[in-house]
Amino acid sequence: MAASTHIDTEISGDGIHHLEGLAERLRGAGWYARVIASPGGAGLVRVVNPSAPPLNDDITVGPDQAGLWWFRWSFGTRIAHVENPDIAAARIIQVLGCPSR
Repeated sequence: MAASTHIDTEISGDGIHHLEGLAERLRGAGWYARVIASPGGAGLVRVVNPSAPPLNDDITVGPDQAGLWWFRWSFGTRIAHVENPDIAAARIIQVLGCPSR
């Protein structure tokens, strides 16, 4: 039970801080990015491609089995370590971006 409480604290504290940093980088690139925090738990960044709104996802943070924290797609796959928000933003933009015409 104590481990679960620790994770909840991390998500609502440091996790939200990391999500805000990621959202700031995405907004700096002209993307819609809004941090959504729920009481007592998980937060996420809702990311929307401004040129193609159907291209969107909810990005979360969470630890792996070794205790390392990662940005993750809504389906759980890791994007980048939370200490690398620039890499995470670039990957999100690449995946949710429109192909060149």
